[in-house]
This record gives sequence, structure tokens and C-alpha cells, in this order.
Amino acid sequence: MHQLTFPLAAVLVLAEHAAAAHTNADPYFGDTTGPALLLAAADSIYLLSNGQPPLAAAAWQPQAHGSLVVYADGYGPGALPAAARAAAGLDEEILTGVPVPDAVLRRLRAAATDHDLFTLNLSVSHAILGVACRQPGSAAGAGGIRPEHEAR
Repeated sequence: MHQLTFPLAAVLVLAEHAAAAHTNADPYFGDTTGPALLLAAADSIYLLSNGQPPLAAAAWQPQAHGSLVVYADGYGPGALPAAARAAAGLDEEILTGVPVPDAVLRRLRAAATDHDLFTLNLSVSHAILGVACRQPGSAAGAGGIRPEHEAR
């Protein structure tokens, strides 16, 4: 299983947008649509909202094709394509959806008051969403993250 971490406050902005949108882009290429975070892995790894219209990024904000994105820690712009995809356990470029049902959105809102990381653990068959805190005085990374909650 591969773990990616993202700043929780920024991910919550994306999740709120997806949940509030009147329509959502289809993240599954044929499955039922609904609020989701889209995970993209190409020359970097990032999340974006599937809410329509897309959440526009200001000129100074991270973006992909004009949409606001949140990069995975350590896999921002300029990350090598092969390294970015390997981190997510993938062997090709992808765009896939991570559903954000109401229960998950409520947990993210509650966790944002005392947590600062959104974690995404990926395997071939599923994703486990969670939140964590950076331990005081520790750098980001496996040794500096204390997991707190998980949502399946």
C-alpha cells in the first residue's frame, strides 16, 4: 500500500466544492457521478474537485488546466513522471475518482480543527482516506506523521 499526504485545509476546500456543486464530472468513466476528489498522476500527483463548473484557481494558486489543485507532499510540479506514478503504485498516467460522501465530508470538517494532513493510502483494489497530524518538531514523512482517523 502506498501513502500520499496532502494539506488537509486545502483538500477540504476541494471536497466542499465537489459537495456543493450542482453537477459533478464523471470520475469513473461510466459509473454514477457524485462528489469526488479526482486523483491525477502524470508529471506530478494532485487532487482536484470533480464539481462543475470547475473550481478556478487564481494566478498565484496551484492549478492544472485552470482548475485549483492540491499537490501531494513531495510530488508537486516538476516531479519525474515515473517517480510520481510509482509513489501511487501505478505504472501509467491516471485520473480516477475518490468518492466524498456526506459522512466523509463531515469527518474531514471535524478533523480540520486539530489535524493538518489528509492521507490517501492506495492499493490496487481500494483507497483508504484518513487524517493525521505532523508531530511537533518533525518533518513531513513517514516518521513525522501520527495517524489519527481513517475512513473507508
